[in-house]
Amino acid sequence: MDKMKKRRIYSSLIKYLIPCFIICTAGICLIMWLSDYFQRWYLNRAGNIVIATYVYTDDLEISGKIPEWLWKYKAIRYSKTLLIPLWSVVCLWFTFRLFYSRELKEPVDVLSKASERILGDDLDFTVESRSDNELGALCASFETLRKNLYDSNYQLWKSLEERKRLNSAFSHDLRTPITVLKGYTELAEQLDGKLTPEKQADILRKMSGQIDRLERYTEKMSSIHKLEDIIPEESRFTFGQLRREIDETGSLVCTDKVYSQKAEGDAEQDLFTDKEILMQVCENLLSNAVRYAASSVSTHLYTEGDKLYITVSDDGEGFSEEALRKAWQPFYRGGDENEKEHFGLGLYICRLLCKKCGGDIVLSNNETGGGEVSASFDIKKSESR
Repeated sequence: MDKMKKRRIYSSLIKYLIPCFIICTAGICLIMWLSDYFQRWYLNRAGNIVIATYVYTDDLEISGKIPEWLWKYKAIRYSKTLLIPLWSVVCLWFTFRLFYSRELKEPVDVLSKASERILGDDLDFTVESRSDNELGALCASFETLRKNLYDSNYQLWKSLEERKRLNSAFSHDLRTPITVLKGYTELAEQLDGKLTPEKQADILRKMSGQIDRLERYTEKMSSIHKLEDIIPEESRFTFGQLRREIDETGSLVCTDKVYSQKAEGDAEQDLFTDKEILMQVCENLLSNAVRYAASSVSTHLYTEGDKLYITVSDDGEGFSEEALRKAWQPFYRGGDENEKEHFGLGLYICRLLCKKCGGDIVLSNNETGGGEVSASFDIKKSESR
């Protein structure tokens, strides 16, 4: 590794020293040529005085002693002794200055600016340097560090967002079962003293079932990190059982609205899917319908092939064009932006859960102009699910 570093440093220096050597050599040759040229020119100008006293040779050597009045000739002759080392020093100075500005100053400035931006929690940039020396390699390592920090922060942000969605979904989905339990409690209070032992046992059984569902749902949600981690647990139940449960839930949720149900299918038909997820979707759809309905809410249950369809309709104002496009987005609340009790997660959760069970959700407006949501589920027995 040390040998590679030394080679990189040497190659970086040689890259600048070779042009420096060429330019320096060319300048020295030019200085010597100019010096010789001006010596010849001055001798020709001096004329007969110099020729009569001294012997002029082609090597520009003069026999005898140069008189004092020919000081200009001496200056021209010996100027190259001063100019050649001066030119060499200037060439080296410019070379090392260029080397510093490109190979040292630029990457140092890049690293300094990158450090300031990282300290300011700004990672949306790139660390680039033209240097291929050790500082250039350090800039590349710094860029790798920046990318890793960016990815790490992005994953942390994503995890926090998923946790936020999960907590909001958990809070959202607890509301309907609690509403159902409150409905059973109010029913028991209204019929206090009039309940037969059989009816009382039936209400307690249904309340116990809702509590069991809440416990299982809480355990499932506490064991996952994001909504996409939910794994359906297939169970067997009949179409008739589902119809009765949805009818009871709808009657309890639609307290101040008229509720009706239409079911088309064999009551003894076996259905294979996650019943808790199915009821969770149905309860969410009923809650949304009650929120926007004017006076009535209805459900329509039917099977077609290996699919179960549950359609929930209301007689409200229906979905706007924007809602039909954006209702799937988490935290979208349309005209209810200021309604704190509405999280804007219902349809998003329902669609995600339906897809987990091999189905989907379709939004539309019914013939009366009210909203209509149709959820589908795969009800075929599957060993892989």
